[in-house]
Amino acid sequence: MTKNWIRAVSAAAASLAILAAASLSFAQTAAQPLTAQLVGHWRLVSADVGGVEPFGADPQGSLFFDAGGHYSVVVVGPTNAIAYFGEYTVDEAAGAATMHVDASTRQSFAGRDARRLISLSGDRLIVRNDKPAGSPGAVALTWQRAN
Repeated sequence: MTKNWIRAVSAAAASLAILAAASLSFAQTAAQPLTAQLVGHWRLVSADVGGVEPFGADPQGSLFFDAGGHYSVVVVGPTNAIAYFGEYTVDEAAGAATMHVDASTRQSFAGRDARRLISLSGDRLIVRNDKPAGSPGAVALTWQRAN
């Protein structure tokens, strides 16, 4: 065997090891449970309620999920605002979260559970209720990962 051949085999083995490690890292990231993917700070992109934008065309808002099962939401528009917080649980199989509202700026929300369908695509999160889009009472909030 020549020294060049040994170097070539060593370089190929090192490249394969790097590719294997990178693939394993990617697979672990992609396979994260929904609960882990939600954790962090999210910035509001759009809010649609029954086909209407109640917080305007450029709503401002923050959504925080922590690893301990707590969340908080603040949404502000030119003439409207809402804030609420509480605990959440995730149904991984259904792609849904149940958000228990401990307190809210809207008294009727406090003490209630809201089941929300969760869609994640990269750094975009869409949170919907189970009503068809555009129908009365349908809610769809689109968030962008902020951290």
